[in-house]
Amino acid sequence: MEEPNSMVPALAGELSLALKAFHRALILAEAGDDPTLQNPYTLLFAVIGDPRFAWTSGLSQLIVRLDEMLADGEISSVEDLLPFRGEVARLLGEEEGEDSEFRLRYLIALQNAPDVALATGGLRKILSKLPEAAP
Repeated sequence: MEEPNSMVPALAGELSLALKAFHRALILAEAGDDPTLQNPYTLLFAVIGDPRFAWTSGLSQLIVRLDEMLADGEISSVEDLLPFRGEVARLLGEEEGEDSEFRLRYLIALQNAPDVALATGGLRKILSKLPEAAP
């Protein structure tokens, strides 16, 4: 499926939003009912420095890279998005080379938090708009 080049930044923006919703759902699922993490500032500092959230750092870095490339105008073709598609697919366990800790924690969150399932669905919908990289 060919996307007109003018639509690619919009598609990248959709991917960024879907990744952020997924990230937020995973963080809230990990925080659970911990009363010490109900304050947004406490939660932010936990995400940054608490080992319980370290498994989400790869996803955080992926979002930052995508947003930086978008801001710098470095995404102009669907091919520019293929590495992001591949990384997300690996995180979700759809491709080889998955991060086993992320995958395990993700599956637990998926079973325990409906918002993670909804965010995963939104992310998969965006991924379906991107072609798979050639082998």
